[in-house]
Formats: sequence, structure tokens, C-alpha cells
Amino acid sequence: MSDKITELHDKAQEYAEKYKDPELSDYLLTVAHELEEAEMLRHHFSYFVMHAQAVLPYDVQPRHFKEALARAKKVLGKA
Repeated sequence: MSDKITELHDKAQEYAEKYKDPELSDYLLTVAHELEEAEMLRHHFSYFVMHAQAVLPYDVQPRHFKEALARAKKVLGKA
């Protein structure tokens, strides 16, 4: 995803120079910022899931805890 963020920053600069349209540039930079925040949130959620899984050994984890971890991994695309 960081490639897309870099691409958006480059396009924002290119369009600002080419079209002299600050609104378009600002919009692209806003989208890039939102992608950066989403990537950071996904990264932190991934670490949270990893640490939550490490809290209890697998054989003593309650069923609902295992199910929640499985759903979280599915959301992260790691299942």
C-alpha cells in the first residue's frame, strides 16, 4: 500500500504543477493521508492480534477467544 501512497503524493505534486489546481492536489494528499492512517491502523491491529494470541496457550483459550482471533486474522488476510 505504501507504493500507492507514494504514487498519490507524486501525482498531487505533478497535478499541482501541471494544472495549477490546489483543490485537486489537496484532495489527492487527503486521500494519501487517509491511506497512511488505514495502513498504520492495520499494522497496529495486526500486532494486537499477535499479542492477544500469545497471552494464552492455545489449549486453554476459550472457544469465543479462538473464534475472535480467527475472525481478526481473516480480516487481516492472514487466515
